Amino acid sequence: MRRPLLASSALTHALRLASLAYAALAVAIPRAGAAQDLPTLSGSWTASALTEQWSVSAWGQACGPRPRPQGAPGGAVQIQQHGSELSISGAGRSWSTAECWEQMPGLARSKHSASGNARSWQTRCTTPASDPRRAVVTTTTQATDASINMVETGQYQFIIQDTTCSASVTRTRTYTLVRREGEAPPAASAPPPVASAPPPVGSAPPAAPAAAEKKPAASRTCDAPGEPARLEVTPSRKLMRPGERFQFRALVMDAEGCALPTRPTWSIAPGPLASAATVDATGALSLGAGAGEGALGLVASVAGKGVTVAIEVTSPDRYDALLAASGLNEAGESEQAAVVVIAAGTIGGRTTSGEDLGRQRKNLFVAIVGGVAACLGFAGLILLRRGRRRTGGDVEGPASTAGAAGERDSAGAEGAPAPSGASPAGAAGPAAGPVRPALRARGKICPTCGDRYPSEAMFCGKDGTQLLLLN
Repeated sequence: MRRPLLASSALTHALRLASLAYAALAVAIPRAGAAQDLPTLSGSWTASALTEQWSVSAWGQACGPRPRPQGAPGGAVQIQQHGSELSISGAGRSWSTAECWEQMPGLARSKHSASGNARSWQTRCTTPASDPRRAVVTTTTQATDASINMVETGQYQFIIQDTTCSASVTRTRTYTLVRREGEAPPAASAPPPVASAPPPVGSAPPAAPAAAEKKPAASRTCDAPGEPARLEVTPSRKLMRPGERFQFRALVMDAEGCALPTRPTWSIAPGPLASAATVDATGALSLGAGAGEGALGLVASVAGKGVTVAIEVTSPDRYDALLAASGLNEAGESEQAAVVVIAAGTIGGRTTSGEDLGRQRKNLFVAIVGGVAACLGFAGLILLRRGRRRTGGDVEGPASTAGAAGERDSAGAEGAPAPSGASPAGAAGPAAGPVRPALRARGKICPTCGDRYPSEAMFCGKDGTQLLLLN
């Protein structure tokens, strides 16, 4: 009886597991289908102005200028969805959900995650451990079917000349959907404006040259301008029709706002309409008469840094309708310029300059100390050689003195004048002549009996009196 019961229990357990598996599969299939049914985020969007809010906790004079909000202008952008990531071009620059908005030198991505079927992203960027400029930046992006919100927070802490520089920043930007890729353009509201606007349509083409005469951003003329630090392209957005030609304006300035004669390099950004447009070296863009509707990007580059201008190409029938809804002026242009910073910003650039100056001072100090040490070593070597020469003369001197004194003592003991044999000794004296001044200067004498001794002797051999050095 036990075996049937065990078999029945095992069968019941297996059936329960199978039912749970089927239930989980039934729940997962609708979720996967719902995830696949989410609309694409590719298309035309409008970006709000980028806002910055700084909070400075410590900032001394050695840190340089205090951080200040810079932001970026809003405008029309084009978003392309590539798998689970988004690439955004327009409104001043190109950006991707796989990177941080901050472009500080040395900052690199350390962590990235994408979830929610291209609806949520988070990227963390940090400086290397060996870099004294410690920075941690986190960029979080959340998206719905019709809006995208980007929030970036950054923490910066540097030490320059024993001064701590610490600050934090929060950046925000919102993107709003204008038209999704693949959707038909709204045509229901287009006929009324077209019917009432034949004169403006006819007069719109001459307006483009008038707008081209608009003065660029204010700049200064300096006698000795610095290196390129900022590139501005006006306008940042432009609405055009097939067959039109428009002159974009570019201005290159240094860090002090002085205008430079540098000209940027112009190119057409890759896209569906790239083959229908051309641009010359002055920034004049020409659209072919057969160009279709869509978005077009114009890139201006200086010193490896580029800025993208957003261009919306539309048919003459829809031009007025889009112009009224785009927020552009009567000429189809934005009032703001597309800006890119060529040189390093306040946070990264000032710190790098401070570090370079510190390294230069350190290297100069090491060079000075090394030079002084080399000079002292050379002087010590010379003194050592001179001391050895003097010591050698002392060793020879006392022996000669002792010999001469012995000769005099033996001659005196005999009580006879010096024999003729002393003549050779006297004749040998001039040979040692150059040494005699040193012998007289370094010998010793007994103050009691007047006997002379070599310099090594300390006491008189007759009466034990301490010997004195001869002057």
